[in-house]
Order: sequence, then C-alpha cells, then structure tokens
Amino acid sequence: MEIKPIMEFVSGTFDTTKCEMVCVPRFKYSTVELGIKCDSGSMIVPIAEIKLYDSDLYKDAKATYDDAKAFGEEIARRWNEFNDKK
Repeated sequence: MEIKPIMEFVSGTFDTTKCEMVCVPRFKYSTVELGIKCDSGSMIVPIAEIKLYDSDLYKDAKATYDDAKAFGEEIARRWNEFNDKK
C-alpha cells in the first residue's frame, strides 16, 4: 500500500510492503511511539503513541513506561512478521 504523509520535514511516499515498523521508546520522557522505517533511508515516520494511562501526569507515564515499551515492541514484531502486507 502506498502512503503519502503530509508532515513537516517529510516528503514523498512510502510503500508499506517494503517498510519495517519500529518501536521508539524514550526513557527520558517516558514515551513510546511506533514508527515506519523504509528501505530508502534511516528516517522514521511516527504513526502512533502507546499511552497506557488516562492522565497527562508524568508520574503515570513513568509508572506505565515498561509495559508500554513491551506492548509497542510486540505490536512492531507482529506487524513485521506478517507476510501479506497489502
């Protein structure tokens, strides 16, 4: 599937059948994002944030960070293992 994002500093399109999903944990901020990394370079296009709390409090982000990281890695692993990405 050809995707065309409209984002600052991102131009062009990418083909999801040739891309890899990656989990991007940031311990300093206690955030976890999912992104798409394509063959054409090392740039990662962010597509989702894993948030396992309903407040905007840093203490809650920190308390759920390890589970959010594990969940993000599992989502990325399953997406990358799927052979029929159309």
